[in-house]
Amino acid sequence: RFDLDIGAARARVPLLPPKNRAHSTRLIMMVAAPRRKGVTLAALAAVATSSSALAGRVPVPGGRGCYEINDPGACCSFTDGRNDPTYGGQDCVAAKDGMSFQGGATCQPRCWALGECNRDSSDQSAIANLTCPVAPAPAARLVLPGVSCTSIQDRGTCCQFSDGRASAPFGGQECVPTRPYTHFQGRGGMVCAPRCWAEGACAGAPDQSARMGFCRAPEVSRLPDAALSTQEDARVPVGGRLRFYIVGSSNAAWQTWPDQMHAMLRRMGYEVELPDTDIPGEAPGPVGRRVPKCMDAASYETLRTPRLGMQGWSTWGFAYESDEDCDAEGFRRIAGWKVRCMNGWACKKKWRGPIEFVPVSTLAKGVKDADVVILANFVNDGRNALYCPHECYGADEVPDVMQSTDITGASLRRTIQAIHKENPRMPVLVLGKYADNKNILYVNDDTLARSNAINAAVKEKVEVEPLTHFVNLTFPLGVNVFQTLNTGHANCRGDKIIASTVIDAMFRHKVIAQGLRLGDEDACLARADCDALSLDCCQRSALCYVGPDGTCAGYTPGLQ
Repeated sequence: RFDLDIGAARARVPLLPPKNRAHSTRLIMMVAAPRRKGVTLAALAAVATSSSALAGRVPVPGGRGCYEINDPGACCSFTDGRNDPTYGGQDCVAAKDGMSFQGGATCQPRCWALGECNRDSSDQSAIANLTCPVAPAPAARLVLPGVSCTSIQDRGTCCQFSDGRASAPFGGQECVPTRPYTHFQGRGGMVCAPRCWAEGACAGAPDQSARMGFCRAPEVSRLPDAALSTQEDARVPVGGRLRFYIVGSSNAAWQTWPDQMHAMLRRMGYEVELPDTDIPGEAPGPVGRRVPKCMDAASYETLRTPRLGMQGWSTWGFAYESDEDCDAEGFRRIAGWKVRCMNGWACKKKWRGPIEFVPVSTLAKGVKDADVVILANFVNDGRNALYCPHECYGADEVPDVMQSTDITGASLRRTIQAIHKENPRMPVLVLGKYADNKNILYVNDDTLARSNAINAAVKEKVEVEPLTHFVNLTFPLGVNVFQTLNTGHANCRGDKIIASTVIDAMFRHKVIAQGLRLGDEDACLARADCDALSLDCCQRSALCYVGPDGTCAGYTPGLQ
C-alpha cells in the first residue's frame, strides 16, 4: 500500500501483487501525476480498477487526452491521461484506416467514440476500431507539445516519445528509459530522460550511459558454426524449445550471468521459453541493486529471465517446507549442527528481505517443467561459518568452514530430492563457488585453495543424487573479473565465464544437443589478444567475446 494525497483527501491505495509489479508501476504513474483542479477519488478509483489498467495500456503522458495521439497504431497502447471523471482512464480507440472522428482526430476516448460521455459527442462507432489490440510501439516517435521526457514514469511508454518541449537542447530529443531497477541521477527518481541529457551531451549533465536502458532488443545474431559443437541423444535437440531455471542468492540477483545465458542460448538457435512461476521471491532479471552494463546488454536486458535470487540466503532457506521443525530458540538440526531458521545474511531478519521462506515443495513444483535446474545457492553457508558463526550456528559449538559443507550437502540434497519427486528425470546442476576477491577487482589467490576444497567437498556430497552434476568455475588470475558496484560479485567478464561454463555443463550432460565450442582453460582464459584468437579460444577467454558480426572482439568489465 501507499498513501495518496488529493488536496485535503487522503486514501490508502493497495498495490498489486509482486507478479503484477509492472502493472503496479503503471498505477503509480497514474496517481502520481501533477495535481489538477477537479480530480476526485472516485475518478482515480475508476482508473485503478478499469480493465484497461490491467491489459498493458498506460495513460497518455502529461495528463493529456487520447485526441492528442496522432498515430492510430499507437492509440491502442494508451488510456486517456486527463484527471477528469468522464474521460480519465477511458481506453483510447483509433479510427478505422483512412477515417477520422468528428473534429479530425484519429484517436479518442472509448465513451466519446460511442457517444456515451454525456457531452457533445455522438455515436461514431461506425468510424471507431473498437476491437483494436494493444499495438506495438509506433514506427515514428510521438510528440506531445510541452510534455517532457522526464514527466514520463513508465519505461515502456518512454520509448514511444520524443521530448515535447519547444526549446533547445531538449526539444525533439528521443526519450530514453533507464535500465530495470535503475533511476537516472537527479530529482524524483526519473526513469525517462532526453537522450542527450542521459548521455551527458547537453545541459552540462554527467554521462549516465551506465544507467540508460534499451527500447528493443536487436535482431539475434546467430553464432557461426565454428563456434558450436553438436551431439546426438540429448534432451533438447538443436534449435528446440528450452527452459532453464536458476535458484541462487545475491549471485543471481546482483549479477547478469542468468541473462547472458539466455542471450547465448538464443544465439545458439534455441527457442528459449522462460515462463513465470508461483515461486515466492521470483524476479524477471537482476533485482535489488544496479548491476554492470555489459557490452552485449542490449541482447538480454529487454528479455525476461525469471530466477530466484535471494540476497544473503543459505541453502537451508530453499530446503524446508516451513519453520515448524524449529525449536523455541529458532534453531533446527542439520547434519548434526544447530542452524538458525532465519533466512538472510548472518541469519538476521533485517537482511532477509520481504520473503520469509520459500517452501521447497513450491520451488519444486515451479521448476518441474524445466529442462534443467541450476542451484547456485550455497556460497553463504561457508561465509556464515567464517564471518558470523554464532549468529547462524548458535552460542555453543559451531562448524568451521569445511564442516559447514555437511550442512550444505544435506540442504542441497533435500532440495534436489524435492525436485526429483516432482520430476524424476530432471537434470540438476549445482554451481560451484567462484573464487574470493582481493583488491576489489581480482581473484584472491591466498584463499583459492580453501575455495577449491569447499567445492570438492560439496561435489562429493551432492553427486550421490541421480542426475545431479557439480559445475566447477575457474576465474583467471590477475584479470579484472569483479564488480566495483557490488563488491565480491562477478562483473560482466566473470558472468560471461559463469554463463558459458553452465552452458558447457548442459552440453556435457546431454541436456542440449548443441553447445559452445570452448578452448582450453589454461591456454585461453586470460587471453586478451582477441583479434588473434580462434572462436573457441575467444569464447573461453574472460576478456573476449564473439560479437554480433561473428568475429572475436574485446569484452570489458562493463559500465559501472
